Amino acid sequence: MYAIKAVFSCFPPLHRRRLFLFVMVLVVIFLIVQIHQQKTMENMSIAAIIMNIGKNTYDALSGSEIQFDRRVNGIWFNLSNSDFRFYVYSAFYDDRPSLLSLPVIRLTAVSDPYAEFSKRNVTRLYCVLRKDTEVKVVEMKGEPKPIGFGWPLNKINAREYIYTCPTLEGMIPTSVSIVRSKTEYSATEVPVTFPKKPATKRDFCVCVQAAYGTLDPYRIIEWMELQKILGVSLVGVYVLSASETVLKVFKHYSDEKFVDLRKIDYMYTSEPSAKEFWLHLTPAINDCIYRHMYEFKRMVIVDFDEFIMPRKHQNLLDLVSYLDEVSTAERSPHVNFVFRNNYFFFDLETTRNTSEHLTFLKFRKKVAVSPEGYSVKSIINPQACTHMHNHYCWGVTKNYTSQGITKSVDPEIALNQHYKKCHFSQKECQHQLEDATQDDIMLRFKDRLSRNVRGKVKQILD
Repeated sequence: MYAIKAVFSCFPPLHRRRLFLFVMVLVVIFLIVQIHQQKTMENMSIAAIIMNIGKNTYDALSGSEIQFDRRVNGIWFNLSNSDFRFYVYSAFYDDRPSLLSLPVIRLTAVSDPYAEFSKRNVTRLYCVLRKDTEVKVVEMKGEPKPIGFGWPLNKINAREYIYTCPTLEGMIPTSVSIVRSKTEYSATEVPVTFPKKPATKRDFCVCVQAAYGTLDPYRIIEWMELQKILGVSLVGVYVLSASETVLKVFKHYSDEKFVDLRKIDYMYTSEPSAKEFWLHLTPAINDCIYRHMYEFKRMVIVDFDEFIMPRKHQNLLDLVSYLDEVSTAERSPHVNFVFRNNYFFFDLETTRNTSEHLTFLKFRKKVAVSPEGYSVKSIINPQACTHMHNHYCWGVTKNYTSQGITKSVDPEIALNQHYKKCHFSQKECQHQLEDATQDDIMLRFKDRLSRNVRGKVKQILD
């Protein structure tokens, strides 16, 4: 205080009054900025706040003994501004030859619905590409591609997208930001991931939507062991929420290198009743596809309560080889295959003398195959698909646009077997359950699956 008085006393009275007014204006501006920042922080997710404090802050899964590598800790990058909300989970360098263009950057994101941007006088978006000290600003071409139908985020509608940034010849960006004008500055940079490119590709990777809610660890073990039998080499698992026991199961398969285990945070601290988990499901699937698109020939998109079962072949490789041969013979090549849904409802009679931990062997009664297009699941070509929903690939690269994007597979050849309680109306459930039939297709794997599940249960959970 004495120091301030001493400084003011050095000036004549008139200058002192002007200096006082100037200082007061600075104080008011400072307070306004602080209030604005506080309101902004209240509207940001905990993950985004952590990112603003420091991008390398490590955030282990809350309450879990399982420690996630900080490079895969699931934080969303907050690129929101005064016009729209914009959260990015990941960004990938996409240089697939099938683009027939320069490489692009794919951003797995959730934002306000893009159709509303123009109503807020946002007619263009720009990508800020960075590599070391080099910075280039390029206009985003085209609209983002939806990968979901949207859901309220913090009670305001939002939607899942793949945003695409062009690149410039001679520059391979290592980070990217999204802004509204060429002169706008963004302090948040999203690191660009460069997918692995092994010399030899493996056959199948399964990409599952983000794990959430109550999962049965025994069913997860059975599901994992069946995927191995079917010929899968890797499963991409993204944890939104899970029990300690389920995390222990995931960690075991991660240690085996059968699971690529990652975390995905909520963008906001979410009330369970808000069901905001819906917005996190397909970003996990698309992250998995882009992350592993050069490592595998095909990607299988299913959930933990279902699997694609070949009816006339022993494994997925034989099945897809057959489907490719048929397409070639018919001169109608297809990029992706979808499989009809078939419910094995838990309401149906079970097989006696079968372990409670062997769901797929215990429940061998099924209802009629679901109608065409209902709750189908896919096997896709990762060199073609650009944006993936939970059921269908919704778009392909330029080189594949002349081919049939999707082929629905005859249910006599293969089905998506789906295990859950009947979720329809009471009347509809009764009607479907009355027409249930026996299906013993799983008996072909009985001995091997039973042996492998028992061994894993003893190793992981006992």
